[in-house]
Amino acid sequence: MCVVTLEEFSRICNCEVAKEAWDILQTIHEGTPSVKRSKLQRLTSSFENLSMKDSETFDEFNAKLSDIVNSSFNLGEKIPESKVVGKILRSLPDRFQPKVTAIEEAQDVDNLKLDHLVGNLQTYEAHRNFKKKQKDVIAFSSAHRVGEDFDEDCKIDS
Repeated sequence: MCVVTLEEFSRICNCEVAKEAWDILQTIHEGTPSVKRSKLQRLTSSFENLSMKDSETFDEFNAKLSDIVNSSFNLGEKIPESKVVGKILRSLPDRFQPKVTAIEEAQDVDNLKLDHLVGNLQTYEAHRNFKKKQKDVIAFSSAHRVGEDFDEDCKIDS
């Protein structure tokens, strides 16, 4: 009684048997079997059509994918880990291609653990972003120095 909301409690307060209350709560949260089937079909379609956008970080993509996988599990259909791993490797943009190739060549993708893959890809993206920031700083410093030299040349000629 302490773990249900007031709205849920009002729906089950007249139940005499725990099973009856459970069935009502299950229908409230999961829906009828046809609604559940429809939700699972939508989740399956979302899973199949999901791909990481170029502007998206891996963590954002992984959060969307995890939401679909968890929602499917909550409705009673577990998506196998190997299927999720394969989906991730197929759905990454071109900037991840060197890492995907290295993973596919070095490891048995069918037995690759999801948390291991996620960690590898997060590390790769963090390293890649760090290198990009270093290049941007160097390019900015170089452009700034060129501008200073140009101003000094103008003063000498004047």
